[in-house]
Amino acid sequence: MKLIGLLGLLLVVSAAAPSFERGETGQVRKVLDGDSFVLDSGLEVRLASVEAPRVRPGDIWGPRATRDLERLILGKKVELRYDGLRRDRRGRAIAHVFVPQGLGKEAVWVQTTLLKSGLARVHTYADNRRAVGDLWQAEREARRAGRGVWTSGSYQVRFATPEALQGGLNSFQLMEGKVEKASQRGKVIFLNFGADEKTDVTAIVPETAFQRWRGGAQDLLALQGRTIRVRGYVRNSNGPSVWVDHPEQIEFIMAPAAPRQQASVKK
Repeated sequence: MKLIGLLGLLLVVSAAAPSFERGETGQVRKVLDGDSFVLDSGLEVRLASVEAPRVRPGDIWGPRATRDLERLILGKKVELRYDGLRRDRRGRAIAHVFVPQGLGKEAVWVQTTLLKSGLARVHTYADNRRAVGDLWQAEREARRAGRGVWTSGSYQVRFATPEALQGGLNSFQLMEGKVEKASQRGKVIFLNFGADEKTDVTAIVPETAFQRWRGGAQDLLALQGRTIRVRGYVRNSNGPSVWVDHPEQIEFIMAPAAPRQQASVKK
């Protein structure tokens, strides 16, 4: 399936990294998991805009992502660069991370390296989304080549049905399907992927986020009848639901979604 862009957003994929605000530098003292580590200064860093597999029983990908990040940065000097929010509620730095390669050589961008190897997925936030074009490009490269987590059904794109999302509740997922109904009720817009609003999958957009779409609420309501891909945490609230607060969580899909009985989209 071919992606054709974002609603209200011109997607430009550049060859070079976006212009971030420069931050701290330091040596990596410890890697905590596939997307976080600690500098020699004691500062804990969370990689911005990506989601690595969690370390959990029976899943090989969390430990593998951790080892891959260790090989990439442990004991090395890194540079932090920022795209908005610099600290989360836990005091962690939320940063894009670069590993210098010496005079005249381009620094290694850790996020795109992990994405290209298939050991992370793009996970932007409303205040950290400037680099989405480059990140999507890196993720698509791994997905199309069948690298890393893209060989596992648990991490591949799922259809936006309750059946396909079984086992995916309370976790970060990519799902796609046709928006059967888009409606505004009070200060919320609901994008329903089925006829039964009480049990089918829904993407929920709060009023505070409407302004982030170029056409506001009308852009969101215009999604009715469109096949889209949504990424975010899946919660169980009158059926599986995803909270959507910025346009980069939604991608258009040119071709229609595959039949509902399948559990995931392999590509």
